[in-house]
Amino acid sequence: MRPLAVLLPLLVAASAVPTPLCLSVPRSQAALSSLRATQFVPNLGQWDESARFGVFGDAMGWLHDDGFSVRLERWSAPAAAGAPTAAVRSAAGCVVRTRFLGAANPRFETDGLLPTRRNFLVGADRSRWRTDVPAHERVTMRDVYAGVDVQFRPLPQSRAGVFEYDLLLQPGADLGAFAARCEGVDRLAIDAVGRLCATVRTDDGEQTLVQEAPIAWQETAAGPQPLRVAFRLLDARTFGFDAPDRDPALAAVVDPGVLWSTLLGGGLSDRINGMRWRDGFGIWVGGWASSTDFPTTPGSYRVTGGYDAFVARCNDAGSGLIYATYLGGSSSEEVRGLDLGPGDTPTVVGYTRSANFPTTAGALRPSYGGSSPFLDIGDGFIARLAANGSALLAATYVGGMFDDVLESVCVDNIGDAYVGGWSSSPNMPTTAAAVQPAISGVAGAQTDGYFARVAANCQSLVYGTYCGGQFNDQIMSLDRDPTTGHVVGVGWSMSSDYPTTPGVVRPTFLGFVDAVVTRLNAAGSAYSFSTYMGGLDFDYGYCGRFAADGSVWLGGTTQSLNYPLTVNAPQTTFGGERDGFAMRLTANGQAIAFSTFLGGPGRDAIRAIDAEGSSVAVVGECGDGFPVTQDAAEPTFGGGTIDAFLGYLTANGSSLAYATYLGGSGQDMMTAVDLNAAGRIVVTGRTFSADFTATQGAFQPDLLGAEDGFIVKFDMLSTLGNEIIVASNPVVGPIVVPAGEHELLVCTVSNAALRDAVIDAVRVFIGGAGDALATLRDVRFQCEVVGSGEPWATVATVPFWTVDGGDTSVAFAGCVVPASGSIRLRMQGRLVADAAGRPVEIAAAIVDRDAWTVRLDGFGGGIPAGVSGVGRAEGRALVVGRLPGDFDGDGVVTVADLRRRVIGQDGPGALAADCDGDAVLTPVDLQAARGLVLGRATSFDAAPAAPRRAWRTLRCVGLAAPVVATLAGQPVTVGAVTARECAVFVPVDAPVGAQTLRLVGPNGAVVALQAYVQ
Repeated sequence: MRPLAVLLPLLVAASAVPTPLCLSVPRSQAALSSLRATQFVPNLGQWDESARFGVFGDAMGWLHDDGFSVRLERWSAPAAAGAPTAAVRSAAGCVVRTRFLGAANPRFETDGLLPTRRNFLVGADRSRWRTDVPAHERVTMRDVYAGVDVQFRPLPQSRAGVFEYDLLLQPGADLGAFAARCEGVDRLAIDAVGRLCATVRTDDGEQTLVQEAPIAWQETAAGPQPLRVAFRLLDARTFGFDAPDRDPALAAVVDPGVLWSTLLGGGLSDRINGMRWRDGFGIWVGGWASSTDFPTTPGSYRVTGGYDAFVARCNDAGSGLIYATYLGGSSSEEVRGLDLGPGDTPTVVGYTRSANFPTTAGALRPSYGGSSPFLDIGDGFIARLAANGSALLAATYVGGMFDDVLESVCVDNIGDAYVGGWSSSPNMPTTAAAVQPAISGVAGAQTDGYFARVAANCQSLVYGTYCGGQFNDQIMSLDRDPTTGHVVGVGWSMSSDYPTTPGVVRPTFLGFVDAVVTRLNAAGSAYSFSTYMGGLDFDYGYCGRFAADGSVWLGGTTQSLNYPLTVNAPQTTFGGERDGFAMRLTANGQAIAFSTFLGGPGRDAIRAIDAEGSSVAVVGECGDGFPVTQDAAEPTFGGGTIDAFLGYLTANGSSLAYATYLGGSGQDMMTAVDLNAAGRIVVTGRTFSADFTATQGAFQPDLLGAEDGFIVKFDMLSTLGNEIIVASNPVVGPIVVPAGEHELLVCTVSNAALRDAVIDAVRVFIGGAGDALATLRDVRFQCEVVGSGEPWATVATVPFWTVDGGDTSVAFAGCVVPASGSIRLRMQGRLVADAAGRPVEIAAAIVDRDAWTVRLDGFGGGIPAGVSGVGRAEGRALVVGRLPGDFDGDGVVTVADLRRRVIGQDGPGALAADCDGDAVLTPVDLQAARGLVLGRATSFDAAPAAPRRAWRTLRCVGLAAPVVATLAGQPVTVGAVTARECAVFVPVDAPVGAQTLRLVGPNGAVVALQAYVQ
């Protein structure tokens, strides 16, 4: 298999705004700028009333009537791999408020409406929710001072920072009137190169924020002219500008440069945990985004919590963010899992520490249950959003008096949510028939796994059950089998009494921590099977998926040298400190169908797994020395503690077809993967690397936030089999037509692949007796999608056809065969009657499978696709005038035609029986006409020359398509067949010298002659 290709990398940063990192495919600047541009979002009530706009970009900012404020912060690093969820994160940062002293009451004008919409479903007070909030590219404050406007705009692509602003001065405006006071900084200074430097005190010590030295220009009759300008300090925290050479009579622009580039780290922190992808419709992601709430006090701070859950949807091409919805209360929440329900409504699960998390009427658990002093995580939650993210259709807490987390969710076709996670609370919602209605061990001090099915309206519990032993147990992943309604949970256990069932692979506890796999029946009332999995050391299960046959794929990480493996494993040797593992259990959990290590000498873990057919995709994190393949997109370790990785296994896991690093010098990991039947993969994860995926063609080599999520699309296929099937309409002899527009060829093209196919070109053969091609004009190729009801679409035009007796390639545009669909392709042209009254004969054919140039949608220009069968399509021979031997002009040759010729009924000089086309009636013509009546074919070529690797047109009558031809006993390709011609292609390997050429028509008519191959 050829190298995989990264198609669509996106970096989600600054409150979960997707921003692209193009790994290897250059993208249009328009598409890139639409993603990366700073967005100005009007305050419709979602923030404090003193803010007029929120600014989403490299950091969170707000515009006010008298200036602007910016929050700069860095969040704590994630917990170590394998550790329980760490909900309490901290952020250190500062808020800088810049006030325009003495400013008038300005007017705000927006420019550059962006397609993104934002929804703020924050807090229990629905009157404060705001939905479908637009975003703009630029905002201008008019008349801040007399004749002075301030325009806020996005940064150029090559510059890092928050946003930029310009002072727009009308003729006569006083630049000296502008004064800006910075609140939240200790002092201002101007450095040796003219930059404005602000010192801020934080818990981590003094930090420096920097604005670049300003530039300016004046608008003159000759165009903009540079103008000297510099910052000037008015006091320890106030600055203005000095432009000594400015002509007050001219308009001017002062650009202070990037606002607050920072050594603090800048930017916000965002993490993607859950993802679902619908090919062609979009990518939905969920996670947590650091604070979008309005800061009330300028200055430095250190906080815990304060981040919101988010759900975002970007389009499938990665060229835009469709919406971002923020979901939470006054404390912290995080989306841990996401799935799509009916009508593309996203359902998310996770945890919250907010007592005012938004719930809906009749919620299963409408109020906050509490948290423990050990972890202080809070309650689990379920929330179902409208398809556009603008409404909360249903939401509920799912928690008890201590700590509870929902890690994973699957949604069925009626919208019910099947969830898996863990709890330390003794009062989680359970049902009477639950397989384990009560927590094991000491509540509040240890955790049990938890399963539940919650109705789509989040008002009732279909079933709920604990699953665990005396010590810590956690379910980290859940999947649902749509056929049986069973769910399978994968996680880990420290308990020697975790519930298992008879006959399973591993019924007893073996190591310090064992992975666990538990399959519940559709009612949640019994185990279909439950088993430990692992060796003598630490083993953690992180992910699981049902295969189509009901078997279960799972992945995780192990330190056990004796982890159970199968003989067909691609890696049977333990790599080092901690290896990932991928395995498949039979549907009853009683046998291992496949198991392999996947890792090197470092710390490696599989965090997510997906299976489609016999292919499996795994993602996670790894150390240096991970077994990447030769064609990896990133073949070397990026550095830092861990890199993200993608592995692609085929043949039910037995072959590691592809593996690659994805990361930079910091921590990087992948947390979700979605593999579709067409061989594409979307992965999501998070990075702390400033040089994440900085490869050739990278659009943005710098980290925008302290921790950012990313989305990357891969294409697993590079070559395909014969996916295109061509079916031609039956051809029955030539037909007499008048001059004018006619259909020359029609065929049906079917696509057996699960991707759209594009027909880029077709080589078409057109033949005709005499000068027929000179009479063919205005050729059009058209297609229609079968069953669509759409009109025919023209995909190519050829004004004059100039190739006689051979084939030529015609380039198509917009000829798409839908995945698993069909089109009808036709060729039409205008026939002009011969000026001398001679018959015009013409026929078209697509001669074989090699005539088609087809690709399937994929990386770069797409993936080449083959054609099944012969790939041939033929059109009927069209005749303007009389057929050879058709004396009465009725379109068929009969005994009556021959009798008419014998008795001379057509008179002297009539050429209706000019079978050989030499315009002279001879006994040869009479003999050929007699043969036509008797169903025999006649050749007029005696021992023709037949050069190899070329077309040879033979003059003959009595043959009709389809014709089967052999040369020296070997099949050869036939071109178009008309009433008096048949073309064959002499292959390059044909034997030289006199060879027998044999042509056989569908009615058994045969032409056999000697041809001299050269």
